[in-house]
Amino acid sequence: MDPKGTIRTIIYYPLSLGRNFDELYRVLLTLQTADEFGIATPADWRPGDDVIISPAGSCNTAKDRMDGKEAGLECKDWFFCTKKLDKETVLKKILKKK
Repeated sequence: MDPKGTIRTIIYYPLSLGRNFDELYRVLLTLQTADEFGIATPADWRPGDDVIISPAGSCNTAKDRMDGKEAGLECKDWFFCTKKLDKETVLKKILKKK
């Protein structure tokens, strides 16, 4: 549940299975990172891995991204760009570590 009271993830494990606490922690950290930085994450994302940014809102923005005019982005196509988000930045912001 997020700070606004919205249930964001439901993970169901049958009673006969053990829980993967590393995965539960990863999901919580990923949801908080996505909210804090306005990004999305690929499957199995961990802090320090590249993140996905929102698709361009206009043709000009998409063209600028594809032409490499937006620093720090790596675009596979006009609708799919990633950027670096280093582990220290994520942990400092999300876990409030100094």
